[in-house]
Amino acid sequence: MTPTDLGLDKYGHDLNPAIVGMIRAWQGDPELDKLYHRLQARKKRRGFLDSFAEALVALHARKKGCAISVEVPTPSGKTCDLLLERNGVKLFVHIKRLGGNRPQHQRIKISSKLRILECIQKPWVVKIRWNENLDDVAMQEYVTEAAAFIETARLGDEHVVRGDDGDELGGVKIMAPNDEKRVSLVIGMPTGFVDDSPRVARLLQRAHKQFMPKEANLILVCTPNIEGANDVNSALLGSHIERWDEKPSKGKRVAHGRGDDGFWKSNHRVTSQMAGWFWLAPMHGEYQGKLWLRDGCELSEDVTALATDIFSA
Repeated sequence: MTPTDLGLDKYGHDLNPAIVGMIRAWQGDPELDKLYHRLQARKKRRGFLDSFAEALVALHARKKGCAISVEVPTPSGKTCDLLLERNGVKLFVHIKRLGGNRPQHQRIKISSKLRILECIQKPWVVKIRWNENLDDVAMQEYVTEAAAFIETARLGDEHVVRGDDGDELGGVKIMAPNDEKRVSLVIGMPTGFVDDSPRVARLLQRAHKQFMPKEANLILVCTPNIEGANDVNSALLGSHIERWDEKPSKGKRVAHGRGDDGFWKSNHRVTSQMAGWFWLAPMHGEYQGKLWLRDGCELSEDVTALATDIFSA
């Protein structure tokens, strides 16, 4: 294998140089040499990014003072990606990556011209998409029609905004209730709205099969965009729906809740008590993530404190 065939040499130009340097320093490291050589052995981008996601978690955990073991065998014949230990507390971590082949280096920004929609006094998380080539007149047309739709829409409603010539200007979708009692905007795909929560659910199921029995296990799902946290949230807790079997809160006409499609539905998969998300944004260099604890989490306070300290950044 020539130097240019090695994973970091072949794909490292997409990564934060400081991170690459720290990973290269793992060669010969008693804990992380195995992970370094796994990265170097990857011949395809997909596999390389899978291992790079593990490397980001390991790098972050080491900064937090953890001892790390890589590829820990389980009794089922599978392996746990990382075992983290600190002050006698153990956490078995299973890392799954969602998304395209290339990590996104920058977050797509919402145009300032669309921020006026956040002034609408409706308790919704609203996903928007728009044609980036809209001129000022077309953008105003999009905002006006989107605002009118939001004012009367219900949970799950979707609307395509078209100009006078019939060309599509963008779209609007009511995604979830918002406790702030006003509109909160998130970004959809330029060509349509994509719900990745079913794909996330499959990753959660795969990770669950790799659990270490009778130990504290944490699933981490990473995505190439920061909005992926919403997909992980929906996959874990269930999609947002109108609940006609429940009494609405005071002052509301309709009760909202979660569907039965959540990974943590009812008493299913009770060995899964924690899960997290992080953004695979290697050019930024800092771990950005979120952690969820299952309602009534039965893990010890020491374990949840360790997971929270490391992964709720």
